[in-house]
Amino acid sequence: MKKLIVVVNDLERSGKSALARTLSHHLKSKDIKHLLVTSNEMDMTDSFPGEFWDLEDQFDVSQLISAIDSNNAVVLDVHSGGARNWGDFFEAEDLENLLAELDAEMTVVIPDTRSERCNEEICDLTEIFADQADYLIAHLPGDPKNEVKWKGSLADKAIRYIGATDVEIPGLSDDLRTALGNADIEFVEALNDPSALPRFAEVQLSQWIERASASLAAGNEFLIPDGVGSVALDY
Repeated sequence: MKKLIVVVNDLERSGKSALARTLSHHLKSKDIKHLLVTSNEMDMTDSFPGEFWDLEDQFDVSQLISAIDSNNAVVLDVHSGGARNWGDFFEAEDLENLLAELDAEMTVVIPDTRSERCNEEICDLTEIFADQADYLIAHLPGDPKNEVKWKGSLADKAIRYIGATDVEIPGLSDDLRTALGNADIEFVEALNDPSALPRFAEVQLSQWIERASASLAAGNEFLIPDGVGSVALDY
């Protein structure tokens, strides 16, 4: 069973892009042939290792079919504000049945920034996709000043009701922040190609990716394709 992994949260700066790239590294570590896709054209720098899909205009379901046919997993980073676009596309194209025909299933991965607005967003997303997907909530380090309680919240109850799994993504160490600052590169951009970084920054980032991948392993049931051959993605 192949995986369509959709990273979505309509809040800006909620960690979607970093999480999508981290998921790509996680799949790569498992030798899973996959495609990383962004729906934000601003991501298309020279170092971005994937494709751009325009979910607001001129996107055809044939692109999705081709990507799933050619890969065991597809990681789609849906831009801020694009959740409804994807939900409407999913419904209009009857993707639930189409994915079944392609021997694939969808996992919705939602980054959680531990804020009240993010909790509301998680509830909204579970309503959009309901039982048409598996869910993975990735808890990211939040702002301690605005952090809200997760356990017992409506968002927590919503994901437990639909059988979701949640994982804890580690924060960035001081050494990693310093290394990225010295290299004058943003975290998300660095994740595109860690090997292009200065040696100290590469080591620090690679260590963080390993820790994040270990955390994501708790959600492998929803992330790792089963019953398919695995081939490393070469980039």
